[in-house]
Amino acid sequence: MKPLRDSLGRPIFWVTVILGILGVLSVFSASVVMATSTSDFNRDPFFFLNRQLGAMLVGMIALCVVRRVDLLRWRTFLSLPTMFLMLLALVAVLLVGTEVNGARRWFVLGPVQFQVAELAKLVVVFYLADYLARHRNHVHKILSIAPSWGLVLLAAFLIEREPDMGTALIIVATMIAMLYAAGASWRDLGITGLLGVLAIVGMTLAEPYRVDRWKVFLDPFVDPLDQGYQVCNSLMAVASGGIWGRGFGFSNQKFNYLPEQHTDFIFAIFSEEMGLVGALGLFLLFCILGYCGLRLAVNCRRPYLSLLAVGITFQVLIQAWINIAVVTGTIPNKGLPLPFLSYGGSSLVVTLMGMGILLNIADHTSRQSRSAPRENRSRRRMRRGSTLATSDEEQVRSVSTGEWEASVAQARHEKARSGLPQPVVEPRLTGRLPFHPAARAERERLRRRLKRVQTLDS
Repeated sequence: MKPLRDSLGRPIFWVTVILGILGVLSVFSASVVMATSTSDFNRDPFFFLNRQLGAMLVGMIALCVVRRVDLLRWRTFLSLPTMFLMLLALVAVLLVGTEVNGARRWFVLGPVQFQVAELAKLVVVFYLADYLARHRNHVHKILSIAPSWGLVLLAAFLIEREPDMGTALIIVATMIAMLYAAGASWRDLGITGLLGVLAIVGMTLAEPYRVDRWKVFLDPFVDPLDQGYQVCNSLMAVASGGIWGRGFGFSNQKFNYLPEQHTDFIFAIFSEEMGLVGALGLFLLFCILGYCGLRLAVNCRRPYLSLLAVGITFQVLIQAWINIAVVTGTIPNKGLPLPFLSYGGSSLVVTLMGMGILLNIADHTSRQSRSAPRENRSRRRMRRGSTLATSDEEQVRSVSTGEWEASVAQARHEKARSGLPQPVVEPRLTGRLPFHPAARAERERLRRRLKRVQTLDS
């Protein structure tokens, strides 16, 4: 039987394939009525299906390419230079981006639309992983790594100005998760979280439509025909599915009752057609993906690659949770797509690229584990005691080099000088501190023996 870390790439790949297929089928089922009922899409029932299939193809090609890239070789370029380029792109989209429904989030190049904020989520993970891996000895002092979270908060602020508060929250939440994985203290994380909550309250009060979303969240049935229309129809769709669902393609809410049924609220259509069993199965797939991604982060012996796995896995999980919570009325509407399932080429391609990075890390860990010498049980226990913040090497080395023992012997010797009882210390640990005649004799004997060996070698 191969070790578990050698097989982590397989479940990640197959869960990605299954979610991709479910996403293509769900987009077709949710959009077919809307596409045929209006001339904006040439009354083509396959309009959204063809575009989603095209994005799926591009995303799978990107997954295969990213899986073969040497992440350690491109580490420097993917960190700070790419982060600066992304900040320039976020400024550019605010100035010259295409405006859709009052938001500037897209660059339009002919028939292709690209949302910069989706790629920014992946770039932030690369930057934070590199910075935190290089400065992991200073992560416990959060002010000493201010340049890292300063640039990340700047990117989140630019995305919020588009406006896209949901993606900005995803970026900030990913930063906090990576800081925790790198070894930040709970006190610093608690202060950061409190400041984040205050910032969310301020941004909510600054925009009237965000205040209205909170009112709808508290009671969506107060105004079911206007402000609460979308949430009420979403809850009706989820409840109408029952246990086994109406069957694929037999949703009622997709007949232009539920707004955004093929993008942000596709989970409602999926739950109506597949029922509670299908919804729980989809949730289980995301749980398997999260477990494999985080287990991969623990098994990887490179802090940089481990933090990459943590950031990408957490991004997918938190975005899926927020989308499902919005659809079920658990939290206010944030306008976030469901990974793999929602219609949108930018989101799907970037998500598949993230899965390619996880597969790349799984391949790297598998190669290193096969080339490493076989570990006995005690060495495996010592390896499990390390963390992402303390792990430096891929191959397990000796835990003790003698330096710590020598420092302890030095401290004990200094205490002995002050009049405290002198403990028994191994003479070899205190070669420069011959406080006992036997230790002095042992040191002289070893020195003569070493000189004799050197003479014979010469």
